[in-house]
Amino acid sequence: MRLARTFVVAAGLLLPGAGPVLAAEQVYVYAVMHPSYGRIGTRTDTVDRSADAMRVDSRLRIAVEVLGVVVYRQKSDVTEIMQGDRLVSLDSVTDRDAKHLEVHGKAEGDRFVVDATLGSSTGPATTAPSDPWALQRTGPRTLVYTSTGRIRDVQVSGGQDETVSLNGGPVSLRHFVVNGRTRQDVWLDSKGIPVLFRSYESGTPIDFILEQALGPGGANPLLPTKSEIEAPSAFRNK
Repeated sequence: MRLARTFVVAAGLLLPGAGPVLAAEQVYVYAVMHPSYGRIGTRTDTVDRSADAMRVDSRLRIAVEVLGVVVYRQKSDVTEIMQGDRLVSLDSVTDRDAKHLEVHGKAEGDRFVVDATLGSSTGPATTAPSDPWALQRTGPRTLVYTSTGRIRDVQVSGGQDETVSLNGGPVSLRHFVVNGRTRQDVWLDSKGIPVLFRSYESGTPIDFILEQALGPGGANPLLPTKSEIEAPSAFRNK
């Protein structure tokens, strides 16, 4: 099972750990749902924003159990920094069962250069990470997949409003579709925050459902509670 993480952007050269001073940190916790095994883990995104920069630290922890025995385990830690609409830095470490993967990328002039366990690659300066926080517009895009470092061209469509049932009530979200080697669906709220997103692994939908948002404004009362996140049915449209 390979969880393709959906997108985030960020230029200029930044050394690891030497990013701009950022403010207004917020934490978003997502339940990871499998159609057969139910809740299989969590993804926690810590987002720091300033006037001209954004840093996203993502922590994914997954364990699939069958009859009390863990049959699959994955953990990953990803840091992405964007300035304006350009990706400037990407670092990720992923352990998927016995496989260890690392990705290190940075902006260099008019290119984005990636050095990864699976090989090196180069994309245009407009290359964005495969993370929903970077979803800004429709049309052709070039993405770097954060767990593998592979660079692919995709097409982003949609953006129309949809009414989704969350926490027992209707919520209006914008639905985007990313088509490349695999499909990804992302539902954003009016502030551009990913509330729901979905990736497909060998045809199986893996759902990420926002269950908690913490920050200066406190928790979002529109989000479902843990007890209400039972299965991917949280994606029912009204």
